[in-house]
Amino acid sequence: MNDHLSVGDRWRIVSLKFDQGLNAHTIAHHIPCHVSTVYNIINLYQETNDVIERDGRDRHMLLNDNEIHTLRQVLFRYPNETSTSIANRFFERTGLNVNPRTIRRYRLSLGFHPVHPRTQPRISATRAQQRLNFCLSHASDRCHQVIFSDEKAFEIDVSGLVYYIPNGRRRPTHFQSQVQHRVAVFGAVWYDGRSDLVVIHDCTNTTTYVQYLEAALDAHLNRLRQYYFIHDRPTWAHTRLAHDWLRNNRVRCTDTYPPVSPDLNAVESVWSWMNRTTCQISSAMQTT
Repeated sequence: MNDHLSVGDRWRIVSLKFDQGLNAHTIAHHIPCHVSTVYNIINLYQETNDVIERDGRDRHMLLNDNEIHTLRQVLFRYPNETSTSIANRFFERTGLNVNPRTIRRYRLSLGFHPVHPRTQPRISATRAQQRLNFCLSHASDRCHQVIFSDEKAFEIDVSGLVYYIPNGRRRPTHFQSQVQHRVAVFGAVWYDGRSDLVVIHDCTNTTTYVQYLEAALDAHLNRLRQYYFIHDRPTWAHTRLAHDWLRNNRVRCTDTYPPVSPDLNAVESVWSWMNRTTCQISSAMQTT
């Protein structure tokens, strides 16, 4: 921890962060100090409710091999718990009082890294068996001639809205309506290409679904002949009208694709990437 800042400056950093919602780089410009100093003081305040290093904190605590083994067991058993919860469980097993910062340092050094879990709806035993049968029957297939398609609705709220206010003024209250910015799209990907992205303006039905297929795939049909077409089983995607359009364009329907199986559809990974990018752009636009 850098010691060149006064106690008043340190408390000002805490106020700018938690009372006025400024980011670390802006705070570092105001104080002024290095941005790492801002992060250190904020972390110290969150762990100790203070802005001064006190004796007794275990910044340099080293665990022996047995203690590290115990910590690994706790981390494996409770992968979604906070460092504070892990520290409490570690204390229950070893009697050692280790602060959350040390837990986080060891967690990183032991190879644990943060990830977002995949979302998978709960399914019945019958649907689980359908998924298993589908995977077993296609386990040795190659995906070079498979079209993965789906719809996706993107939603953006304004919860990240930022106000620029003078020092000392109370944060304003923002009353947020429940109306969100929402857009639905249809698209498809395959091994070495992608469809055009289609914006969905109205409710999807049997007729409009075929229109989405035409808008997304028409420019690519010459190279997609004899490809297999996969879609997560909504009613309008598995009608005679849709199947006839695909067959007329020499695209094979995959009617055995199991329902409620987004994790088997490669386009879901594209939607996840697009959703993260959209949220990042939205957040950046709100803070400029």
